[in-house]
Amino acid sequence: MNLSKRLFLALAAAGALTAQTAAQAQTPEDFYKGRAVTLVVAAAPGGMADSVARGFSTILQKHIPGNPDIVIQNMPGAGGIVGGAHIMNAAEADGSVIGFLLPSVVSSPLVTGNAQFDPRRVGWLGAVDSDDYPYALYAFGSSPVQAAVDLFDRTMVVGSTSFSNNNRIFPAMMKDYAGMNFEIVSGYKGSGEVYLAMERGEVDGWFEGSQTLRLPIGTLGQFIAEGRTRPILLMASARDARHPDLPIALDFIKDPDQRAVAKFIMDTSAVGRPIVAPEGVPEDRLAALRQAVTDTFADPALETYMSETVNAVARLQTSEEIEQIIAEFYATPETVLDTVRGFMVEK
Repeated sequence: MNLSKRLFLALAAAGALTAQTAAQAQTPEDFYKGRAVTLVVAAAPGGMADSVARGFSTILQKHIPGNPDIVIQNMPGAGGIVGGAHIMNAAEADGSVIGFLLPSVVSSPLVTGNAQFDPRRVGWLGAVDSDDYPYALYAFGSSPVQAAVDLFDRTMVVGSTSFSNNNRIFPAMMKDYAGMNFEIVSGYKGSGEVYLAMERGEVDGWFEGSQTLRLPIGTLGQFIAEGRTRPILLMASARDARHPDLPIALDFIKDPDQRAVAKFIMDTSAVGRPIVAPEGVPEDRLAALRQAVTDTFADPALETYMSETVNAVARLQTSEEIEQIIAEFYATPETVLDTVRGFMVEK
């Protein structure tokens, strides 16, 4: 080997070593300082998910080392899968892009077979749990049904927004598996329309998160405080110590196979709004992002924002909690999933 070639190889090796050393020496703070982080929000602007994401991001920014700017990029579509697919398949895996997804992305790919997003192939940072699990069935004061057991003798008309929403899935499931008498009226554009329909006598009640029982906010909270609406059933697979007097769905579903299906469906509502990074983000940056999410929940500014802006409370679901939920979902037998699809996937 001639001298010039040996010199070239030596310089190349030295350059590679220098680059590697520089990369190893760069702390998360070095990386994020003066940088903009893109937050992909898997929902359209102006809705609840977008509002929570924007408020959360302003507080998160303070807790990421180096305090980078955070730029919102809305990517709605396919129940959050569009945004999730971007994070998994297209986003830079260096920590400069994170995602604020929808709860359904944790289980819907398994149910629908959509391969664009796999919740096992991202770096979970945590989730914003708005404390609405479990869902509850609320009966308006004029309803002929005022207790869960009444549903075996009388019919309850409930409002629903869409086929894939829990406010349709749950009454359909309880009708099929427990023999409860539900008539489902679909097509309402949101909770506000259903509340109005209850006041007009068009529907007798509907299914919504149980958070309102603990923090009486919004229209439903007002109805409860005024005694115009009451919870009569929790869509839970275990008794809830916070509401010991309320029966749970599995009190009325006896068949073991049906109980397995019901548990899967109900557990899908236990996931908060997930926050993720692409797979392959360097471990120190991933750890810094997870710590930033944890610190955001410890910041009083988040509680203030959630209560004053979106009328909600929030707690942290850790990355470990989310990963455990996902592992349990993906251990579900295919026979159970086939039946779940009948409730959750519109043909």
